[in-house]
Formats: sequence, structure tokens, C-alpha cells
Amino acid sequence: MIPLVRKKFGDNLIGLAAQGSYARGEDGPYSDLELIAFLKKMPKGEMVSGMAKIRDGLLVELLWTTREKYLQSTIDVNDDWFLAGSDVLLPIINKEYIRNIGTYQAKRVKENCLKHAAERFYEVQESTTKLLNAIEDDNLENIGLVAFDTFMHMLVVLSFLNQTPYSTFSQFVTQAVQFPMKPDGFDELTAIMVEGNYRDLSRLEDTVTTVFEGFEQLFDDLGVELYYDNIDPNRPMRNVQ
Repeated sequence: MIPLVRKKFGDNLIGLAAQGSYARGEDGPYSDLELIAFLKKMPKGEMVSGMAKIRDGLLVELLWTTREKYLQSTIDVNDDWFLAGSDVLLPIINKEYIRNIGTYQAKRVKENCLKHAAERFYEVQESTTKLLNAIEDDNLENIGLVAFDTFMHMLVVLSFLNQTPYSTFSQFVTQAVQFPMKPDGFDELTAIMVEGNYRDLSRLEDTVTTVFEGFEQLFDDLGVELYYDNIDPNRPMRNVQ
């Protein structure tokens, strides 16, 4: 890959690094290979770009960007920070430059995490109502899919509330149960999802309702008005103190 990357970007290339499980030393027999190239400037008309190709059963992904755009989209708290914020870079080309990027510290993490937690809570609200509707309809055929969608949105909000991104998708639940800040009933809901007991609709309904109300209480304790009652698009959606 190295000579191919050099050929593609020429003098515009500053550094190259590996990401993901390979960079963390956790790759297994079914892992992919994620690479990121840092450029002096993006090619004309491109903001962030990349490729994904499969060779001999191995998915190889290459992203190219600038240092500034990488920090803004990955390290600084943004809407996808719950997963991207734990990114690790393994230097391949220009090791000093890559290591310098790795020492960057995001600013205003607590404030921005709380802001994004509140902004993402509408997804918890929407998915929870869909789940409660499915329970009301005895929709056993689709209850698993709807329940996991709700649980996933809750996991995202929990990451922001605890100011801790997940290391990888396969560790979401393992990390979430260890978070110090969790709503009432969350461990019970986790057990239901992990053990596959979501077809017990009565138990699921009671637990999901408890967890949802627990989230409301957490935000209230943090001084966040989730239900900032106005429908004026010229005013803020929520009041985050």
C-alpha cells in the first residue's frame, strides 16, 4: 500500500497511519485494515474522501484528509465522537508528524458532550415510542429489531453523558455497563438484550419505561431542559445550562 499511496498523492502526502484494530494491536482473523493519509491540502472539490476495496477477503480502507479536518471530525467532540473519539493512529510514514497528531487534546469536552447528548436524545425518544408501539401491538416478529434500535440509541447518549467514546463497535455493551453515569433500570435492560429475553413484552415494557424516565432524571440533574417547549425554529431547540 505504501508505494501506491505515495504514487497517488505525491508531494501532497505528509503522513500515513493505520487505524482501528490493527493500530490497537487487537486485530483478528476477520479484521479489516484501515489506513489514513494526511495531505497538505485536499484535492480540488474534495472535503474528505476515501476508498474501500477487498483483496483476498481482506477489506482495505483508505481515507485521505488534512490534519485540521481530521482533528475536527474525529478528536474534537462531534456527532460521531461516541465511536471516533477513541481513534488510535499507528505511524507508517512521517512518524513524528503522526505522533504529534496523537497528542492533540480535544477542547471543551464536558460542555460539548452534554450538548450532543441532549441533541441525540430525540433519537431515544423516537425509538422508545416505536418500541412501546410494537409492544402494544404484540409485534413479536419485529420486536427484536425495534428493541435493539432503541438500545443502540441509548448507548450513544450514554457515551456522551459519560464523556467516554467506545473503543470499537463490538465493545459498546461491555463498556456501557461500566459507566458511572447510567439511568435507573439500564443494567436490567442490558440483561434483557444480552440474554435475548425481549419477547417477554411485559418485562420489556416496564424496563424500557424505567430507563427512559431515568434518562430524563439524569438530564434534569445535569441542568438540561430536554423539553424546551417552543416550536419556533428561530429559537434554540433546548436550553443547556
